[in-house]
Amino acid sequence: MVRLDPSVFYRDFSAASPTTASQHLSAAATRLALSVVYAIAELPAAIFDQFRQLLTPETLWGLCLVVAAWLLATVIGGPIGVAINGLLAAYGLYELWPVVKEVGRDLWAWLRGAYYADNEGALKEAGQHFAAALAKGGLTTLEAIVTHRAFRGAAQKIRERYPTPEWLRKTYEEQQRKRSESESPKDDAARRTDAESKRRADESKRRNRVEDTVSGAAAAVLVPAGRGAGGAIEGLVVGGVAVVAVLAVVAGSAAMRKKGRAD
Repeated sequence: MVRLDPSVFYRDFSAASPTTASQHLSAAATRLALSVVYAIAELPAAIFDQFRQLLTPETLWGLCLVVAAWLLATVIGGPIGVAINGLLAAYGLYELWPVVKEVGRDLWAWLRGAYYADNEGALKEAGQHFAAALAKGGLTTLEAIVTHRAFRGAAQKIRERYPTPEWLRKTYEEQQRKRSESESPKDDAARRTDAESKRRADESKRRNRVEDTVSGAAAAVLVPAGRGAGGAIEGLVVGGVAVVAVLAVVAGSAAMRKKGRAD
């Protein structure tokens, strides 16, 4: 088993040395990031496709810094929690805490395992908890954080102070490569089938939305026309628009059905 640098497992703090709070936060984020990268091999194919679209190495590092900061400031607490609160004051992250709390609830086994890990094996075990949680829907919770307005603004500022480590990019790419090499042609075919099914489902939803929109437009015109127009000219105008709307519904539906058959 590879021996990681001892600094990865740093959990000390001294009020007399403010830099120790920064070291503590960086080390905690490192452990979280490592455990997530180790989880890449454990993720189901469909989840992994969504994972890599949502979490690039840069986004992952920002996420781990934010989650580690929440963990230290609100769960671990004590002197280190106070110090981390001081570090976060300029980043406007407090608005994110309710959202991050949901991650803490859904992914607590991962957070706890990674934070208290003292060797690579413990980090890999934490990664298994992460993979299991994502397979049960945890990816949606993470997405709520990384797409949040406060996260996008704060993550950039935090990464300026704590740049994305080069080792994270390399390890992320290495784990992806290992995963690709271990996948069988059958796995790849299954992924393509899943992707095609998702594409068709999305296309069907789009067709339904278009039809609903056009139908709604027709109804909005037809209802007032049914209540009677004030004069003959107004009645002709409203009636003409209603006919156009109805024709649009028919034409739109026919086009969608034709496109669906072509697919």
